[in-house]
Amino acid sequence: MSKLQDSWNAFSPDVSAKYLKSFGYPSLDSKQVLFDILKASSARPLRLLELGCGNGQLAEFFLESGLDCEYTGVDFSEPLLEAGRQVFAGNPRMRFIHGDVHLLDNLQGRFDFTIYSHVIEILSSPEQSLRAARRLSDRIVIRFFEPPDFDSTTVELREMDLGKGPVPYVRWKMGRSFYRLILAELGATRVDVYRTPTKDQVHVLHFA
Repeated sequence: MSKLQDSWNAFSPDVSAKYLKSFGYPSLDSKQVLFDILKASSARPLRLLELGCGNGQLAEFFLESGLDCEYTGVDFSEPLLEAGRQVFAGNPRMRFIHGDVHLLDNLQGRFDFTIYSHVIEILSSPEQSLRAARRLSDRIVIRFFEPPDFDSTTVELREMDLGKGPVPYVRWKMGRSFYRLILAELGATRVDVYRTPTKDQVHVLHFA
């Protein structure tokens, strides 16, 4: 697991600044769904925790869309986090923290929402991360790139070029039964599922 986490620090500075910002046009529908879910909440400002935040491209979308929020992003990758800090330099409501999103042992307080945006599928242990997130929030929002609609669960080891040569990463294809087991273990009381014209889905996990 540590080698996979370390691989996310292989981003070059130029790739860190651009990562995902020009990628994923077909996923704009699910990004808007996520925004609408957050905007409908009565809490203001929203206390948001994003796990696997990267360079803060989702946070940029929130602010550009006028969402009133206090944002904390956590990621394995210091190069990506530094790119996000530069974008939001001088904004005290935007925090970027280097940490293990499976443990979250360097975070305190409570959040209105914890968000995984196209991240849960590339974690070494999504169930461990969700357990940690549950300690910090009663609502978890998962924006799935690979929704948990498969008959069985598979995990693939893939590679991507981050500017310094190929590095490994995990890709989960989560089966329905495995997903239900995780939800039962976490004690989810309700799951709202939002589907989009693409394969993307947004799930809201409620715990209170």
